[in-house]
Amino acid sequence: MQLDEEKTLAEQGGYHNQITCSSTNGQAWYLKVSVIQPLSSGGHTIPLDAFRWHVISTSGSGTLTHPREFSAFTLVPQLVYISTPAEASGQSVTFQFRYQLRIPEEQPSGSYSTTIRFTLTEML
Repeated sequence: MQLDEEKTLAEQGGYHNQITCSSTNGQAWYLKVSVIQPLSSGGHTIPLDAFRWHVISTSGSGTLTHPREFSAFTLVPQLVYISTPAEASGQSVTFQFRYQLRIPEEQPSGSYSTTIRFTLTEML
């Protein structure tokens, strides 16, 4: 990958990150996504707006909040999905994510890492 090049993970092929969510408490729920920290290597970081996510597929019939676009990761959890009442009774819903990264032009080389956090919260 070249500096300042934008690359979508699995631009060709079938790799994606998949998660499965369900609730058995009879409550509607929502899914959020965030990162624990920016991509970092030693004292260097890649800006958050250079690392993006997108739901490419879901088995659910609820509301996707960003249905056709990549969204930049943030440290604050972002709403991804709101379930339907039918999905509150234990029905599993799967999500497949795709990620996109743009390495800034002056970014030092290194082994960059972060943790992506998915949070399911039931509405009371």
